[in-house]
Amino acid sequence: MASQNNAHRIDPEKLTRRSEHLRIEVGQLQRILDTPVEAKQWDRCFLPRVPSYLVERNENLYRPKLVSIGPYHHNQAYLKPMEEYKVRALRKFLGNSGKTLDDLKRALKHDVNKLMDSYKDLDAQGWDERKLLELMILDGCFILEFFRTFAFRKSGGYSDPVFGIYRSFTSFNAIFMDILMLENQVPFYVLEKLLAVENLITVNAVEFLDKCFGDLLSKAHELYRGDNPIHLLDLVCTKIIGRRVLSTPKLPNFEIVEVKSASTYKKAGIVFKRSQTKSIAAGIKLENRVLELPVIALRMDEATRANLLVYENLQSLGSLEIHSFFSLMSGLLQTVEDVRLLGIDSLTEAERILNSLKYMRDYIPISIDAESDIVPIVQQLNEYHRDSTKKWKRRFQEWSDNLNKTYFNNPWTVISLIGAMLFLAFTFCQTVFSALSYYSPHC
Repeated sequence: MASQNNAHRIDPEKLTRRSEHLRIEVGQLQRILDTPVEAKQWDRCFLPRVPSYLVERNENLYRPKLVSIGPYHHNQAYLKPMEEYKVRALRKFLGNSGKTLDDLKRALKHDVNKLMDSYKDLDAQGWDERKLLELMILDGCFILEFFRTFAFRKSGGYSDPVFGIYRSFTSFNAIFMDILMLENQVPFYVLEKLLAVENLITVNAVEFLDKCFGDLLSKAHELYRGDNPIHLLDLVCTKIIGRRVLSTPKLPNFEIVEVKSASTYKKAGIVFKRSQTKSIAAGIKLENRVLELPVIALRMDEATRANLLVYENLQSLGSLEIHSFFSLMSGLLQTVEDVRLLGIDSLTEAERILNSLKYMRDYIPISIDAESDIVPIVQQLNEYHRDSTKKWKRRFQEWSDNLNKTYFNNPWTVISLIGAMLFLAFTFCQTVFSALSYYSPHC
């Protein structure tokens, strides 16, 4: 009994750590109510943190592995080795552009208040305007130099494991995934202003990053009409969805739908085809019982997918397309055979996809936003399945009715049928015994 009580006991120290920013002094409630700071902060804070319950469930999905970007994970001991590469990137950025650190500071100084408001609880963590401004410059230049060397496949004068010719694909890929984490973001206008100061790039920041990201963000700038992304993760989110979806915040309106496995739908005559389109909005189509699906989204690493899902839900991006897409795929892909129907023949790749989708099924209910274009597609798939089931039931009923009409409409036909069946049974038994007597050894 004691152990059961201990299991449900609240750890006061842990609760205190979680609630440090919520200290409220008794007797001061009216003063707090008269100071609408909190409401303003939530309105301005567009670089939120991942909810603690998700981090506790799987910290590896939401915490950077090699590099910190922005203030949330700055100065973490295990991330400090990357700081020297950030300084190296800043030196190279300044040297190539012929600018000074003061030039970069002047370009961003008018945005420093907006920067302070963009992150949560910076004052409580000891950040001031000067420190944050320098961090934005350091991290922003690192991002631009990192993508520049990645995009143009050149060392750019570097000779190190991150930027230079000695860089390894493993570490490079890990840094890339870190830069796309929700808590590892800088406002997009920081990158834009740094590029403007550099005065070497003639295209806008989104077009520049289009080239850097390659196939992942090809022509992403066409999705922004006089607007810019909030940050890099927002840019990737928009590209994967296939349209700009920011809207006024709304409560999600999920529709619980039953999604059967791909193998089940195949039996109903559905043919699966890999879509050449890389976006969700344009890549999912159902025409003449042919279902096209954008497989590229399935090849996304688990951490990037998890951060995209959290960001989409926290920002209330209108229609929750990414959540709806992976809910659809979680229902469709339940076995290796299901994955192979999409043209993925590698057993290792199929198992990786299944494991990542299983994790989603364990923690995220299979539900689709009622405003998503995926809802009518699932409804049509289920209608095909119902029609197929009805067809086989109808055929069985017709066969049963025909049997009753032909052989069971009067007693004499029933007797004839039984006699014929007995005759067949006796003939079969006689054949078996004859064969056994022939092959058995003779005494």
